[in-house]
Amino acid sequence: MERIKGKLDNIADTISEGYKLLDPKAMYKPIKIYEIKGSRLILDDGTFFESNLLVEKLKCANELAIYIVTIGPALEQKVAELGSVDLAKSFILDCVGTYALRQIFNFIRKDYRPNDLIRVSKFSPGSTSHWDMSQQRVLFDILGPEKVEKAIGVRLNEYCVMIPRKTVSGVMGETEEQFQECQICERRCEFRRVPFKG
Repeated sequence: MERIKGKLDNIADTISEGYKLLDPKAMYKPIKIYEIKGSRLILDDGTFFESNLLVEKLKCANELAIYIVTIGPALEQKVAELGSVDLAKSFILDCVGTYALRQIFNFIRKDYRPNDLIRVSKFSPGSTSHWDMSQQRVLFDILGPEKVEKAIGVRLNEYCVMIPRKTVSGVMGETEEQFQECQICERRCEFRRVPFKG
């Protein structure tokens, strides 16, 4: 039993270490939807997202909010350092980062729509094949790349990958039914929130 308690203490210490490495930051911007044309969701400022999924799920919404959430670079750097020497600790720290990102998103979601009775679904470029990763550029252009980097320290590289890597972005809006991208994703994933529906 002492050996088991020791291992549990080590896990608790690792989780505590992970929380100390977090530097949570977020920003979001509501914007009106002007119209829908084919697979394009056209916004009030003239920019548009191209995705049949967005068009289908947000067809009744008159507004969406573009968001970016990050925990900063420190935790991911530690995860990378430990990857070749302590895989278990590296994995636990990575899980702390993933959990933190979800909690930060939940915070801005409640700030955007405080009423829990309103169904708000989120969508992220590149999370599934239904919204191409290249659309990250549109998202960043709307928020302003320089403004994003100055406010929360996130930038987009030439491959549309966000840096720091422990960052999520996307849009959220009111939908007729609650939607999770896991519903249309076949990948095996320890972070799955709902069953695959096809």
